[in-house]
Amino acid sequence: MMRLEEAVSAHLQPKLNNRLYPFLLPQNILLPAVVYLPVSVERLRSLVEDSGFIKQRLQFSCYATSYKEAVQTARIIQSELQNFNGPMAGLSIGSVLLMEEISDYEPDTEIYSVSFEFEFQFEEG
Repeated sequence: MMRLEEAVSAHLQPKLNNRLYPFLLPQNILLPAVVYLPVSVERLRSLVEDSGFIKQRLQFSCYATSYKEAVQTARIIQSELQNFNGPMAGLSIGSVLLMEEISDYEPDTEIYSVSFEFEFQFEEG
């Protein structure tokens, strides 16, 4: 069974020119680039067993050398994921909700970032 992170990566990589990375931004890469990481997983249960329904949050951080480019990259992710439902690389996604958006600037590296946190609701297996 495919994990949510794998399905989302397969869905987004072509739209982001294969610059989507798990957990950490690699050193010396061309920007803009995006890092994603799982934030939380909630498994809903019935009285006697796991229901198979999952609410999982993923965070996406878009890094660029200008704020405009960070926002443009973030909007690609937002347009692909916000309110999505249907098949995604083998998973049946019930809904995707945009929960948070944060912008930042790191003066030491002169890199801008825009981060989104999405909640994915889907059934396992």
